[in-house]
Amino acid sequence: MITSKLSTIVWENLPKSDQYTFNLHDDFSNIIGNFKADQKKILIENPNEFLSMDSYDWLDELHLKLKAAPGFVLIKSGALFSNEELRYIYAFCCRRLGLLNNRYGYFFDVVDQGLDYTKQAIPVSKTRASTGYHTDSTAKEYLPDVVGLLCLSPGAIGGDSLLTNAANLYKHLLQNYSYTLEAMQAPIIRDVITPGTENSVEAIMQNAFPIFSFPNEGFTFRYMRYWIESAYEKTGQNISKELMKGIEETDCYFSSPQNYLQFKLERGDMLLLNNRFICHNRTAFENNALGSTPRTLVRSWINFQ
Repeated sequence: MITSKLSTIVWENLPKSDQYTFNLHDDFSNIIGNFKADQKKILIENPNEFLSMDSYDWLDELHLKLKAAPGFVLIKSGALFSNEELRYIYAFCCRRLGLLNNRYGYFFDVVDQGLDYTKQAIPVSKTRASTGYHTDSTAKEYLPDVVGLLCLSPGAIGGDSLLTNAANLYKHLLQNYSYTLEAMQAPIIRDVITPGTENSVEAIMQNAFPIFSFPNEGFTFRYMRYWIESAYEKTGQNISKELMKGIEETDCYFSSPQNYLQFKLERGDMLLLNNRFICHNRTAFENNALGSTPRTLVRSWINFQ
């Protein structure tokens, strides 16, 4: 049963660019141009109420590529649009995939805010640090199916996107370190970082869920090493040898060049990835000179309908 669930999502080889890269269709200028002002307002402010969802064959193809291997798509616009137009196009594509989550805002601008996630419980997206390989959302009760990122400004240096496949990791551990999997499929505490929630020992102890699981939706991987280790530190708990070995082998596998893709998003690029089995990372970055546009991505969390 496990093999059948993994068979459609594992990478036989690292995906080639022609397997996941799409050029934005020319008709999008007309599609967005034909929207009325109230439609555009709804699309940005209340996207789940946006109902103009005519069928678009190429968007349906993206949906299929997200649910199975390669598990992600890169849409390139050629930077022909204004930032406002790109936001509308991106919102339209995201809404076409499903319902958007408003936990951080339907469309959250990922910009360095001069913060340090190692000194306070905040999302790494508010910093310019490398994120480490992770899936989005550390909250037990919520998991986005898809993470979307629109690049409005790539910044000066760094900020590369890195993608790897947790289904391949699972097969690797099963073949070589199977004794770690029981610990990784048991509830594991995570730090609490969602805005508006209480960050206490009790809250952390309740925020426990597995790294690997096989729910009705199929294979699911939920991971960020830093928030696991900080949870154990804050609660005074000890990480078992089996779990620590699994975590170490996870990072070792993900950091091996043969197991990940690396590329830099350009202005107008839209990256959409399946958050249940595609694990992502970002290299540290530096912005341009003071006064210029900082590295700006627009993030969305989407759940399939």
